[in-house]
Amino acid sequence: MCCFKKGGFWNTLKARWYQKGLKYSTLPKTALDIILPETKDCKTFLDIGSGCGTFAIPLANVGKKVTAIDPSRAMVEILNEEIKNRKIKNIKTINASWGEVKVKPHDAVICANVPELLKSKDFLRDISMPVLKGFNSGWAKKMVFLIGAANPNADKFYYKELYPVLFNKEFPPKTDYMETYNALHSFGIFANINIIDYNFDQPFDDMEDALEFWKEHLGVVTEEYDEKLRRFLKRKLEKRNYGLIARFRKKSAIIWWRKV
Repeated sequence: MCCFKKGGFWNTLKARWYQKGLKYSTLPKTALDIILPETKDCKTFLDIGSGCGTFAIPLANVGKKVTAIDPSRAMVEILNEEIKNRKIKNIKTINASWGEVKVKPHDAVICANVPELLKSKDFLRDISMPVLKGFNSGWAKKMVFLIGAANPNADKFYYKELYPVLFNKEFPPKTDYMETYNALHSFGIFANINIIDYNFDQPFDDMEDALEFWKEHLGVVTEEYDEKLRRFLKRKLEKRNYGLIARFRKKSAIIWWRKV
């Protein structure tokens, strides 16, 4: 859920949009339906790239003790608000990039939708190592769960249609979970894979809110694309009683293995 550098991708505006979209997402339930049955013996979770609590909050709600680490101040502030409002006692938040702080090993590690880490052999090697007493290694005592995109040609926010219209070029393909899986395979880890499909719809107050969303995510500062975007979004967005909504269907891979 984050660009894993301090400051990074998630400003306050984007973080608030993500929080709103999370309320319509089936990702947490879909993924945890796979994760929870495998972690009955895991009491502590380290959530790396926790965002505003996509997994930390539902894990805490079923009694797990969670350490949530994220480099985005905006995301951590939202998570802290949720913790306070819901009176959650079993989540500890850390606003830091991975590697900036020392974290003790937890029973299970989850890292979801953090491309920079899921592509990093150093990170994958670190979380794959056994936990050795007296050494800063391993991070996960029992289980590791990595969640990443499952289709390199998948669309994002209608970019496959928008890029040719706005920028006169195709939306480029992205790396997917196979890069992570192959790196783990090279370390001698033969992980399990579950492919999941889920909704991650995005609500908007009105057309101006939606227009600002796309301009912010596309990195468009000027008004030169406003009219084209408006026409496009009028065709795509559904009207709701409270405003508008964009329907998004996503596919991800859960890569997981038991260490002991």
